[in-house]
Amino acid sequence: MCELFAINSRHLVRANRRLREFFQDSPYHPHGWGLAWYEGKRLQYHKEPLTAVDSNYLRHLLEEPVRANRLVAHIRNATRGVTSFQNCHPFIGRDTQDQRWVIAHNGTMLNPGLLVGYDQWIEGDTDSEQVVLFLMDLINEASSRAGHALDRDERFVVLSNAMASLSDFNKLNLVIDDGECTYVHTNTVQHTLFMRQMAGTAFFCTRPLDDGADWEPVPQCRLISFKDGRMRRIAPSHGRSFDDELYIRMLAAESSRQS
Repeated sequence: MCELFAINSRHLVRANRRLREFFQDSPYHPHGWGLAWYEGKRLQYHKEPLTAVDSNYLRHLLEEPVRANRLVAHIRNATRGVTSFQNCHPFIGRDTQDQRWVIAHNGTMLNPGLLVGYDQWIEGDTDSEQVVLFLMDLINEASSRAGHALDRDERFVVLSNAMASLSDFNKLNLVIDDGECTYVHTNTVQHTLFMRQMAGTAFFCTRPLDDGADWEPVPQCRLISFKDGRMRRIAPSHGRSFDDELYIRMLAAESSRQS
């Protein structure tokens, strides 16, 4: 599976040490890396279809201070799609209000459902990019109905409803940054997304970093929003969980039958 890392903070945080630790897992997730962060309103965005620890570009990037109040990073272990720049996360979406969204996904969309047809509009060939386009359409439709740019609470409702719909027979670990807030969602039975809150900063990762102290599992099957390092809203549970270990056993059994 892919791995996610994110920061939401009320002040600029130097992220280099934690990013180096996060990217050390890339030999097990060799199909690309990506990194996007905000310094105030300014968005920096970098990605490459290469194992992160082998990337000279990333090494040089991390030689300079990465100071961010919001950040999203990803290392890819492809379940669908080739190794290419277009398939690396995070993806950048843009809504009709010209707001950029940073979105990274760890998961598998076994039930295409609401995503049917979106494969015609993506630049790469991942279901994750289809999720991004679907979410942008929902935001745009809600904004059009409201007749104005959605505020923070309105965006939360749209995204929360989307998580409930998309989680039906799908693995949906997501980190989303809308230019103001960071949203996180996990629906796996196993704990596959963790958070740590300290001194006005919230960290999120697929696995606990540092020595693992003070990290706790992200509550499952519900959208959570953070602003300035604090939890702002948490949705009720939608109850649509995904058993990662069962899925892996099913894949192994299918492979065994075909061999």
